[in-house]
Amino acid sequence: MIKRISGIILAVVLIVLLFFLNKPIGQLPAIGMFFSPTHGFWKNATSKETKKTSIEIKALNGTATVVYDELGVPHIFADNEADLFYAQGYVEAKDRLWQMEFQTLAAAGRLTEIVGEKALPLDQFSRRIGIVRAAEAALVEAKKNATSNMMVESFTKGVNAYIKQLKKADLPLEYKLIGYEPENWTPLKCALLMKFMAKDLTYYDADVEYTNALHLYGKEIFEKLYPDFPPPALDPIIPVGTKWNFRSVDTFSTKTNTNLYSALYAKPYSEFYPSKFLGSNNWSVNGSKTASGKPILCGDPHLGLNLPSIWYAVQLHCPTINVEGVTIPGAPGVIIGHNENIAWSVTNAERDVINNYSVEYNADKTKYKFGNEFIPFDYDVEVYKIKGGKDVTDSIRMAKVGSIVYDEHFGKIDDKKHIATYWRAEEPSNEIMAFYYLNKAKNQQDYLKAIDYFACPGQNFVYADKENNISIKQQGNFMLRTNAGDGSFVTPLADANLAQLKARIPSDQNPYILNPERGFCSSANQNPVGKAYPYLTNGRYENYRNRVINSTLANAQNITWKDMAALQNNNLSLLAKEILPTLLTYISVDNDETANKIFGALKVWNYEADIALTAPSYFYKFWSLIEATTYDEMSDSKASFILPENYNTANLIINEPKLSIFDIKNTDTIETAKNVINIAFQKTVDYFKSHNVENKNSVLWQHYKHTSVTHLAEINAFSITDIPIGGYNNIVNAAAEKTGPSWRMIVDFKTGKPQCYAVYPGGQTGNVGSKYYTEFIDKWSKGEYYTFHFFDNKKQALDAIQKK
Repeated sequence: MIKRISGIILAVVLIVLLFFLNKPIGQLPAIGMFFSPTHGFWKNATSKETKKTSIEIKALNGTATVVYDELGVPHIFADNEADLFYAQGYVEAKDRLWQMEFQTLAAAGRLTEIVGEKALPLDQFSRRIGIVRAAEAALVEAKKNATSNMMVESFTKGVNAYIKQLKKADLPLEYKLIGYEPENWTPLKCALLMKFMAKDLTYYDADVEYTNALHLYGKEIFEKLYPDFPPPALDPIIPVGTKWNFRSVDTFSTKTNTNLYSALYAKPYSEFYPSKFLGSNNWSVNGSKTASGKPILCGDPHLGLNLPSIWYAVQLHCPTINVEGVTIPGAPGVIIGHNENIAWSVTNAERDVINNYSVEYNADKTKYKFGNEFIPFDYDVEVYKIKGGKDVTDSIRMAKVGSIVYDEHFGKIDDKKHIATYWRAEEPSNEIMAFYYLNKAKNQQDYLKAIDYFACPGQNFVYADKENNISIKQQGNFMLRTNAGDGSFVTPLADANLAQLKARIPSDQNPYILNPERGFCSSANQNPVGKAYPYLTNGRYENYRNRVINSTLANAQNITWKDMAALQNNNLSLLAKEILPTLLTYISVDNDETANKIFGALKVWNYEADIALTAPSYFYKFWSLIEATTYDEMSDSKASFILPENYNTANLIINEPKLSIFDIKNTDTIETAKNVINIAFQKTVDYFKSHNVENKNSVLWQHYKHTSVTHLAEINAFSITDIPIGGYNNIVNAAAEKTGPSWRMIVDFKTGKPQCYAVYPGGQTGNVGSKYYTEFIDKWSKGEYYTFHFFDNKKQALDAIQKK
């Protein structure tokens, strides 16, 4: 059974204090206040819970009523939109204030203000890549629009109303531990949260790594390792064979650069980049495939598994809006969910939205070459307030395309390897309006109008409505790529074309399909389209989850929501199913007991990554060592590389086992895939010998994988570890070590009125002293769901909480 945090006891307090005492990240917390019986941690442990109750909030124009159901989900009722968003700000702050502020401080590069100098590199990274600049540009757009301005201003006033009435004794525990107090919320913080999410979903660009790999392997091998389309099993979001009734609007040409891979580039702070395992699933099926004859929509975004949870469930109700789902704490509206008429969910598009350019300086590095002339830099001068120390000033060089993230001051990069970065998220946009219109949408036309506002990160918006329509559109402000190399490699800044860089694919030409013949729409971070689409769609794509989902849906009939729940929790490793038989034919096993035990377990494995099996542990360790042995050339610590997608490596093992990539660089022989596999298998045997293979529990998949839901500040005492959940990366149930399904949602239109079944790994409250802090994790790990309430009016909600 999963450990629950039922209260704050002295042992936990000591663990937390030891964390801070042994990790010098700034000044010590205010110990006296922390231990105070009236103001300290005890107060958090005895805070009144808000379940099956209601509160009244005096809003801007009237009074809003908040009805909390048995899950702690607030159902907010107001007479107008301004009061509705005001009340939303108030209740989100009530449950998640510390999380809201901590995340915006991280996004703004201000963690040094609360934890000291140790956070300076992370803060510099956040500011240098442009999260604040992007948020400021978005806020300008939001303020131009009367509706989005009303939303962020009303929400902000609601948050501040809660902060104003908050007593010191009632501060969330993390404030008491670290020793600071909340500051007023601002509309900029709403924008910062959206751009912080954009960073997590797009700032894993591979320009540097692809350039290094091209330098290392040459063009022929590079194209086998990193193909634009996975051979031969392409199963894109928009089915192959779809006809496109438009032509490319591209009128640009790209200069060929023969010196493209003349240098190896580094990323000194690789730990600050998003995990490559972030992804998502979503799909919708129409009535032709369901038992009820009505559509079902499903979504489960795969993000970091954190406490408090990334998501906050809420219903918003006023005369013009009635919507239910989840939002990011600190943002107005509902991000993923449904209203009376439609449902929607999103997955990440995985499209490349970053270009990197090598910089050529003048003699004193005050100018850079752009075209045929040297242009003076602009400077973004940033000041970092250091808790317990002196301010630090950082002057960031700004070129026409964007900032120079790494230089001699940050990352200590050689002058000849400085890179200027263009990030699409810095272009002005107003994503808040996308969610506003989605929250109110009545039909397909409304949905398309809504998502047209969405720019970055690119997302796959899946849709279903009560009229039995389903669709999916990949929406974003996507760059107009002109050839296979454009945007994938580091190229000279002198050759950059600003007009081309800022050009976009017209929104109405983004990948889209309505009511496909196969009866379902789906996405799982795979290629969006086939080769017939008139634009390049370079990115880093998945090719396993999508095929499991599509195969299941294609063969399914009389589908119910429980069938969809089973699919969301599917643990089949298609990677193992496709590659393991080949691996086993290559392995030579001697009389070693451990080797035979591992080989035997793999041979009879059904490819399900279930928690009580040892085979998944053996396989994924084995696979990681195959990759490490195959790509030994990438171990150069001075340069940044990324491994090819699993599918591409597996394809080469099966179809080109004598390819030069399998030759190990520091030996006198020429190795093939067979040699690599046997070397990796022996390393696997040695690993499990050293980890006590006789103790079966130590290699059960649950314990080996060790899925954890981690506190945002990485305080172990406030985290849940070793959760009994199967699945893994590249599996539909993508629960990995610290990432996975952050919100599972199924919306069934069976009765005409949408019914939502959902769960997420956390709890509505952000109070670590509450027994409800981790309330949903048990059900989440077991693949179970809650039945969510969607009330038609306030009376119905109030009546519901009176029932036993």
